[in-house]
Amino acid sequence: MDMSKFRNILLFILISVSYSQETLSQPQIPSVKEFLSDDSGTYDSYIYGIESGFAWASELYYRKHKIEFYCIPNNIDLPASKLRQVIIDSINNKPGFFKKYENEPLIGLALRNGLINQFPCQ
Repeated sequence: MDMSKFRNILLFILISVSYSQETLSQPQIPSVKEFLSDDSGTYDSYIYGIESGFAWASELYYRKHKIEFYCIPNNIDLPASKLRQVIIDSINNKPGFFKKYENEPLIGLALRNGLINQFPCQ
């Protein structure tokens, strides 16, 4: 194989890989409106990621400051359906705010507020 063909093939592969990584690596963060209109579970991984981040942050904050954000009992599982309901309840508790910002990616805020409201610490 001559060098020009090899160079062209290598260039094609590099461009293809670069394009596919760029396309795949951009997570889709839903707006409030997109989240509420989706019933297919498209955003379940996103919700789990946010919940995991809050659990980690809550534990770290407790270790440093002895303050808990929320207290989920050990016997409660939080599947995606439950997390979705926590978010929806939080949105329904502040309909004016979330209607005003329905095109913004505020699902994390709704989940945080919902976890604090549904699982307060004694």
